[in-house]
Amino acid sequence: MKNILQVFRHDLRRATSNVMAVIVLFGLVIIPSLFTWFNVMASWNPFENTKNLTVAVANTDEGYQSDLVPIRLNVGEQVQSALRANDDLHWVFTSKEEAIDGTKSGEYYAAIVLPPTFSADMMAFYSNGAERTEIEYYTNEKKNALAPKITEQGAGEVSTTINEVFTEKLSEAGLNIITSLSTYLDDADTQATLSRLQAHVSEVAAQLRAGSATADMFTSLIASSRPLVDSASELATASGDALRGATGALGNGKDAAQSLKDILASTAATLGGALSGTADSYQAVADSVDDVFSSMSAQSQSSADTIRAVAARVQTQIDQQQELRDTLVNDVRPLLPESALDSFDRAVSRIDGAIARQQELHDRLDEAATHITDTDADVQATHAEITGLIAEAKAAVNDAQNAYTGSLQPKLDALAETLAVIGGNIDSIGSDLSSVAESLSGSDSLSTALAGAESLTTDISGSLTETADRFDALAAALTKAIDTGDLSELTKVIGADPRALATHLAEPVSLERVPVFSVVSFGAAMTPLYTVLALWVGALLISVSIRVDPPQGAATELPLLSPTQTYLGRFGIFALVGFLQSTLVCLGSVLFTQVQPEHPFLLILTGWVMSLVFTLIIYTFVVTFGNAGKALAVLMLVVQISSSGGAYPLQVLPQWFQNVSPFLPATHAVNAMRSAIAGIYNNDFWVSLGLLSAFIVPALLLGLVLRLPLIGFNKKLLRALASTKLM
Repeated sequence: MKNILQVFRHDLRRATSNVMAVIVLFGLVIIPSLFTWFNVMASWNPFENTKNLTVAVANTDEGYQSDLVPIRLNVGEQVQSALRANDDLHWVFTSKEEAIDGTKSGEYYAAIVLPPTFSADMMAFYSNGAERTEIEYYTNEKKNALAPKITEQGAGEVSTTINEVFTEKLSEAGLNIITSLSTYLDDADTQATLSRLQAHVSEVAAQLRAGSATADMFTSLIASSRPLVDSASELATASGDALRGATGALGNGKDAAQSLKDILASTAATLGGALSGTADSYQAVADSVDDVFSSMSAQSQSSADTIRAVAARVQTQIDQQQELRDTLVNDVRPLLPESALDSFDRAVSRIDGAIARQQELHDRLDEAATHITDTDADVQATHAEITGLIAEAKAAVNDAQNAYTGSLQPKLDALAETLAVIGGNIDSIGSDLSSVAESLSGSDSLSTALAGAESLTTDISGSLTETADRFDALAAALTKAIDTGDLSELTKVIGADPRALATHLAEPVSLERVPVFSVVSFGAAMTPLYTVLALWVGALLISVSIRVDPPQGAATELPLLSPTQTYLGRFGIFALVGFLQSTLVCLGSVLFTQVQPEHPFLLILTGWVMSLVFTLIIYTFVVTFGNAGKALAVLMLVVQISSSGGAYPLQVLPQWFQNVSPFLPATHAVNAMRSAIAGIYNNDFWVSLGLLSAFIVPALLLGLVLRLPLIGFNKKLLRALASTKLM
């Protein structure tokens, strides 16, 4: 620390003991202030001087005269009169050719040309198929970047002025026609004109009353529709409840159908397997019976046992088929529709027949086992009878299986699928009915909308009736004026000041501007950007004017220093000059340019932090990278001019600028200074100042740690440049 302070005292003594050094340091301190002050004053309020921008206006309007009112109206002349009293821009009234040529030559920044049919097009606005009236606007975008935007705003004001003048003059002309008719009442043409006007007024009154009657009709229609909608809502609700009940019942039916389908599937598999197995097993029974009868003479008792075993096997199959038959009759048949009962009964009848054949075979086998010792002729007859019974039982089983799988099972499967589809459709219908009921009776329902529409049509009817009454009064006044020449009734109808009424009709709404965080001028709003640029350039000038490597060794007053001591010690003079720069700039903004900040001390504090951060960043760049560091500082300046949001809102800039903006110190410096000038909201000043101060950390990391490996490289680079005798 002692060596660091020694370097700072050495630099300070050398800076103040030499006249040229003092002059240079004075220039370094004053230049950023001059940059900021002059730019702020130059842009203090440029939009107040737009009256010096010359805009040509060429009026080629030929005017318009109505058949109803034989008074010539020229909207273009009225616009010219209004623009002569407008000092927002320097309006020059000339011909169309000169206006266009002057815009091309640069004599005028822009030109506005009113077409010959301007008044006629404006007055035909009520005609069917009428199009918007257009004016020609020429602008010279080569002469200046900002002037076309200002003159375009002026052209927009001209368009607004034309609309206001047109409405005002149209209303004023119509009302003045009525108020000034007394001077023309003795003229025959005037009498005819008044008669036509009275007829038109009466016609308008009749149309208004017809419109009122139409509105009343809609009111009645809506009023009569509301009970229907309410009834429909109740019906939909009741239908929805009923359908939900039906859906529940159908759900049970669907469950039953699914259960039926499961039973059928299980029964089909079991019955099919049983019948198929029975048919296959009867061949084995036949073979066993043949074997038994062929060996019967030798083994009578054994053969009897074998035949009884075959009979037991047949009985087992009979029992299984009887159980399946009972399941079909008891569980499946009650769930079937009428159309499927015939096929079902036929299939059950075939199963019953198969069971009867098998039972007959079983009984005959038992009987054969009992008479196994009969004579050979009787045995062979019994053998033949049993073989026939086996064949009949096998045929009966096959017939039952075919009847079941070929006729009944497809109908049952189709029935289950049909029930599932119907259930899904009814679920959908129930959902739709629920939606309809909700739309008819909810807060945003049709009933509510109809109630609002009824109120609206009632109001419209009342308004139209009131207006029709006024037109009837006007028609009566015109009739009296035609008959007696007295316009007092007209005066009562339209008022004593037609111009005031016309002005109010032309501009019924006024705009009240309420500033939030207001600043004194445009220049004051630009002060943060100019201050940032000035202090960054000031820090760059310091790095150009003052060496970053103090002399060391026995020949100097300073001892040999470490890289850290050299870095921190020499930065002291940089920080001091930057402190003086920021102090002078901010004090001048408060006292000289009269920015009128909301928080003067915070403005000065922002300048101090800004100068410290900017000076440290640029000083570190130069210490680390040499001359390349100065170039890097210039590059950062270029990027920050656009990306800091000091002039244009970030939202209107390309996306890349918006992405890089939060990582630039100038962004947070501008935000902090804006808060100090215009006012603080939710501690945004301290947040911005903290983010700005955070850039000190990476700068110190680069200067104290990351630059150490580059020291040798920089020395070699400097020696190489010095050897060129050019750099």
